[in-house]
Amino acid sequence: MNTPSPAAPLRLAYVIDTLVTGGAERLVVTFAKAVEDRADIQLTVIVLNGQKTPFMEEIQATRTEVVCLPGKSLIDPRRFLRVVAALRRRRIEFVHAHLITSTVVAGFAARLLGIPFATTIHNVKASTARVSRVRGTLYRAVLALPGITRIAVGQAVADAAQADTGNRPCLVVPNAVAPEAALTDAQRVTARAALRAELGFDQPGAQMVLAVGAVIGQKAYDDMLTAFAKVAAEAPQARLMIAGKAPEPNRLAALEQQITELGLQDRVQFLGLRRDIPALLAAADVFLSASHWEGAPVSLLEAMANALPCVMTDVGDNARILAGTGTPLAPPHHPDALAEVLLRMLQSPDLAETCGAAAKQRVADTYSVDAWVDRLSRIYRPTAKVSGQPHNTPPLSHLSQTHEGERAR
Repeated sequence: MNTPSPAAPLRLAYVIDTLVTGGAERLVVTFAKAVEDRADIQLTVIVLNGQKTPFMEEIQATRTEVVCLPGKSLIDPRRFLRVVAALRRRRIEFVHAHLITSTVVAGFAARLLGIPFATTIHNVKASTARVSRVRGTLYRAVLALPGITRIAVGQAVADAAQADTGNRPCLVVPNAVAPEAALTDAQRVTARAALRAELGFDQPGAQMVLAVGAVIGQKAYDDMLTAFAKVAAEAPQARLMIAGKAPEPNRLAALEQQITELGLQDRVQFLGLRRDIPALLAAADVFLSASHWEGAPVSLLEAMANALPCVMTDVGDNARILAGTGTPLAPPHHPDALAEVLLRMLQSPDLAETCGAAAKQRVADTYSVDAWVDRLSRIYRPTAKVSGQPHNTPPLSHLSQTHEGERAR
């Protein structure tokens, strides 16, 4: 096991399945940017995929090394050995994994090398309920390893994770919002005008409802369309924009058929994968989610950071995140209730403005990047410097429990 020198930066490896898109992937980017100028952390990001993506380019723009180690399968022995070699060659002192494949591969690699290991659980639904038996068995085996640190992004996630952890405790470290996710007032005015003109919302009174997230079952876009159909008749100026990749063509086709059957062809538009989410949030009037389950969604935090009123289902940590903002929630699987809350937000400008302003303040007070990085630093090294300064660190009990050749700097 490599022991860090008190005066030397901690050699830390983040391991993640891909850097295509998603909340976990965005958090890795946010962390890399946040520690770029810190003297106490030297970060390497290992990606178990060879695809070059905008997220990867953002990380490479910092002083963070990115190592791509794609494999043929979860249990590809050649990839596993390359991960072991990469960790050993860089004398990594702590490994932090995100998502299932990375947890399995990096967890066993870290154990083989005697390196401290942590994994973050991102979703409230038991992960192994949605994966193959082999993958689920290996994932639970890593979570059961003695001495590892299990991190949950919210209390609801920690509670739900008990099925996978065998009732072993998790440390709760809430997600954070990247500073660049929130536009300045001047940027917001410019982005709002440009995007609303681009998307056809430049007429007086037009209302843009925005949903952000991959077109997958979890997000319940069928419920969202059913709810929006009920709203459309009473809010004729409202249109729904959905931003997110569609990895399942059949699901997208079914949703497009549902749009036709509901007569919403001129009221709903799939925008596909977008890289201008802050600008879209600035252009929108309401943020909408119909998810059947979530963890602590980064998309919600980003909407709040931009003072956007949110209409959400009461799943995961949504209620905790929105606590004190006056934002009404709808139960999942109930499109009628979701429609009622959405219509109320669209027809009550004062409520929308109040909820949006309170949400922005809530994010600023509770979900800052500095606080998030400091919490993680105390996990990586209990005597870590916090925000680059010496710190008398509280014990961990202070936190809630419940292809290498392609690398670049």
